[in-house]
Amino acid sequence: MHRLTSSGDRPSTARAFAHLAEMLQKAAEMVQRDPVEARSCIERAAALLRDVQARHELLDEAPPKKPSGQGLARWQLNRVVGHIDHNIDRSLRITDLAQLVDLSASHFARAFRSSVGVAPRNFVLQRRVARAKSLMQGTDLPLSEIALACGLSDQAHLSRIFRRFTGMPPNAWRRQRRDSELQRHREQVSSSRSINS
Repeated sequence: MHRLTSSGDRPSTARAFAHLAEMLQKAAEMVQRDPVEARSCIERAAALLRDVQARHELLDEAPPKKPSGQGLARWQLNRVVGHIDHNIDRSLRITDLAQLVDLSASHFARAFRSSVGVAPRNFVLQRRVARAKSLMQGTDLPLSEIALACGLSDQAHLSRIFRRFTGMPPNAWRRQRRDSELQRHREQVSSSRSINS
């Protein structure tokens, strides 16, 4: 699976955007010579951009640390969320997440829930589903590969988790998104034709 960096840390926003610019530049250079590679670069760039956007939306919505000391500090939350996003294709245990911020597993679980509003396990599952959505929208990967890229054991596991969080199976969700994109494209073509007439 394509990694954003070779280091263990999630890239900063600046590095992510620099990487995005490189991918788009490569796509621009390849568009005439190798359209398939150009499309691949654009898909990876789009996935990276969605990941950065999702991470920022989550952190912007996260409430500040409560004065009573019950929640995680902002740096702790950033570290844990960054680790989860960077390692979404792997097993993520609460004990490992707690060690990142030097807390016991039980204290971490309470503080995380207080800060984010959901238990760490459910948060990880939400992030796995968000990653699956991003890959389904931005690539043509089969669901079995998407499941592995999201840290799930197989396509059936992905389907169970995805249905639990979205109310529909992944294939239906993907088909619905593609149909709506196609409809939007048809409307744009139709409106541009009527303007040019």
